[in-house]
Amino acid sequence: MSESKKIQLAQSAVVFNEVDHTYNYLGSFLSGVTSLLHRTLFADKYNGISKEVLAKAADYGHNIHEQIELVDTLGVESQTPAVQAYLQMKADLGLTTLANEYLVSDESYIASSIDIIFDDLTLADIKTTSRLDMEYLSWQLSMYAYLFERQNPGLKVPRLLAIWLPKPQYGKPNIIEVPRKSLDALKVLIAWDKSITSQYTNH
Repeated sequence: MSESKKIQLAQSAVVFNEVDHTYNYLGSFLSGVTSLLHRTLFADKYNGISKEVLAKAADYGHNIHEQIELVDTLGVESQTPAVQAYLQMKADLGLTTLANEYLVSDESYIASSIDIIFDDLTLADIKTTSRLDMEYLSWQLSMYAYLFERQNPGLKVPRLLAIWLPKPQYGKPNIIEVPRKSLDALKVLIAWDKSITSQYTNH
């Protein structure tokens, strides 16, 4: 694995503003992948769920994401059960982290940060939800893979993984392989979203 650790990933010129969660490229705002999905295929994903519940879930998820990034990049310890479960699963599967929160973009329309890239270039997304939406994950991670390979010509993503770290009452932590959508399907989705956004932007 030491050879793959030497891989230098291309760095995007897109700037991510963590406060208002926006992506900016040379003065133009780009769409995040999750925003694109919620405008198109998953417009009704959170219907019927209160803002309070969504906010609480988002806070929990953000906390776990931050801890995992610190553990992976700085080697700090965490007593949080979900983070310990993540480390144990990584060890059991022989996974080594190459990058956390790696920003990818086509630098014209879409940008997003990939939670984890393992040293074999597997892309992984951390989910702390009560259940896994595999169809959503497939579109999300497939878009990440498309952007990653576009940004890093010559590098190929071998697989996509969901790292599920739910609260104990919802299930046991697990790592699940996610199927990849075709490039043609992704292009159709992007075109659909552009037709939606063009209705209320100057693009």
